[in-house]
Amino acid sequence: MTGLPGLVVILCLLQYSDGAVTFTGPGSPAVKTGDQTVTVSVVETSVDSATIFTVAATTDSGSVAFTFAADGNPDSIASSTITSGAVKLAAGKTLDKETKSSYTFKIVGTDSAGFATLTVTLTVTNKLEFAKTSYEVCVADGTVAGTLIGTYTAVDAVTGTDTVTYTNTPTTDLTVDANTGALKVTTGRALTSATSGGYTTTITADQTATTGAVSADGTTVVKVTVGGCSGAGQIQFMAILLLIPLLITRLF
Repeated sequence: MTGLPGLVVILCLLQYSDGAVTFTGPGSPAVKTGDQTVTVSVVETSVDSATIFTVAATTDSGSVAFTFAADGNPDSIASSTITSGAVKLAAGKTLDKETKSSYTFKIVGTDSAGFATLTVTLTVTNKLEFAKTSYEVCVADGTVAGTLIGTYTAVDAVTGTDTVTYTNTPTTDLTVDANTGALKVTTGRALTSATSGGYTTTITADQTATTGAVSADGTTVVKVTVGGCSGAGQIQFMAILLLIPLLITRLF
């Protein structure tokens, strides 16, 4: 093909190429224009607006705007608006591996010359979770070394080939048993009411596995208050006793 017709065709091809959307994230998509498919993973979470993954793309035709395809936001798990490429967890939603372990998103990248679709297969990775994210404990003044403050273990179901170990920080006054999660007063220390604000430590659960995937670490915070425990308990109990006649009167 020569002459003016050939030149027109070449110019059209160049214009199409310049305007093509090329996805560059999440992960490492193949460097090509047009539709692409990638696989990513994320640790389970229930934090509103937590970023699940971030989409990125390049183009020679202005900027790229991202939207979900009609069937591209499964279970409406993500916020409907994609800002700066960030796909975020919708309010009130939870990524829970035990409930659903994978999602398939379809995201459309549009520039001034056209669009392309990115299909993202998301795998939800398990996270070791405690029954609570934090615990509050009250002990007597002068609680001695070796006293058990409580046992804190991950409640996730793990297979027989998995081993969960526990560490804590700081360990100055409280130390957790690596195998059982039992938290005790550190050797040579005592818990006293003279310590302003009590004692706080963060326990971390870590999983190693001989087979299969390894869960992400999980944490919980234990805060220990010293002194006044039984007195507060007695006051609460007396308040309940005093309320009983009033409740009976209102009921009958």
